[in-house]
Amino acid sequence: MTDENPENERMLLVVHKHPASFLSEAVLTIVPGGIILSILILFRGLPLTAADASVHAIVTLLVPACFLILWTLLAVQWTNYYLDMLIVSDRHIYYMTQANFAQRSVEQWNIPDVSHVSVYFGNIIESFFNYGTLEIESRDGGAPTKVGGIPDPEYVAAVILKQDDRYGQLKETAQKQQELLRFVSHEVKSHLAKSKAAFASIVEGDYGTISDPLSSMAHQALADSQKGVETVMSILNDSGLKQSAVHFEMKPFDLSATVRRAAEEFRPQMERKGLSLQTSIAPISEIRGDEEKIERHVIRNLLENALRYTPAGHIEVMLQNIDGVARLSVVDTGIGMDAAEIGKLFTQGGHGEHSKEVNPDSTGYGLFVAKQVVDAHGGRIWASSNGAGTGSRFFAEFPVG
Repeated sequence: MTDENPENERMLLVVHKHPASFLSEAVLTIVPGGIILSILILFRGLPLTAADASVHAIVTLLVPACFLILWTLLAVQWTNYYLDMLIVSDRHIYYMTQANFAQRSVEQWNIPDVSHVSVYFGNIIESFFNYGTLEIESRDGGAPTKVGGIPDPEYVAAVILKQDDRYGQLKETAQKQQELLRFVSHEVKSHLAKSKAAFASIVEGDYGTISDPLSSMAHQALADSQKGVETVMSILNDSGLKQSAVHFEMKPFDLSATVRRAAEEFRPQMERKGLSLQTSIAPISEIRGDEEKIERHVIRNLLENALRYTPAGHIEVMLQNIDGVARLSVVDTGIGMDAAEIGKLFTQGGHGEHSKEVNPDSTGYGLFVAKQVVDAHGGRIWASSNGAGTGSRFFAEFPVG
């Protein structure tokens, strides 16, 4: 056994078969093979008549043939012993076996999918040399896999089961954190909703005529309260998407109308910033999906990013039907990105190199969540840029029909 620490996945054990397991298999090959060879050699040494010359010639050919077969079998057994191994990491179990000289197979289990690991000692030799068989059972109810010749199998089984317990504890902790997040968010949302209602009453004149400064303050407070409610709802939705716990209401809707509506709602903000908005929205027949989540997490997310990260110039929104696929494109003349930054965009907490300078409040989860939504609809999302200062191009595709 050896301990290794690759960069991406922490290896706990690399287990080769016990030498005694090879010797026991080799004995089962050598003993009958040796008996057959001995008989052939003795038979060849007997005095034979001329009539038995052909038999003598056959026996003479069989002796080296048996030697060759015996050595070949031993070579195969040695190859299997030397190359077969069990690898246990903090995430997976890998069992690599050498079927023959040219064929190698690998079985893999995710640690959380392992339900039980049993240890068996087949005979007194295995008990004496402390090696045996592991029987790995998965939670899907399939047939268990047996891995023989494992040295100190009880220790190996304990390492595997310890990782499974660790995953169980992590899952329980994550569930409690999720419950706490939902409770806190619900309370905050309730208070914000009350504040929003109060400021809305002031703005709508329920308390009579108010001064211009107070009216301006009430309008701003109402907008801030609305933004707070939307932020809380976004946090709840995003956390559910990260946990794969969100239900999608799949039904037909007009993607063209949804994109056009979202773009027009962003137009005043873009014009106030001095940006021009160009739209080219082709009529798309109905697509099937969750309109609210596509609009909130994909369309609006891409438009908001373009608005925030484009200091000057224009933003172009296009919707095209390309070979039965609806492609949404949002192109800007903003800060741009290099290849390394693009690779981080759709990961949890992924940021562009200069994104925090432009938007300090960015969490880095917006595009990650957008990807979860697009993936759930059988589509794909990606970005491209020619480098810093050259603008960015974002694309999202959804199957039509």
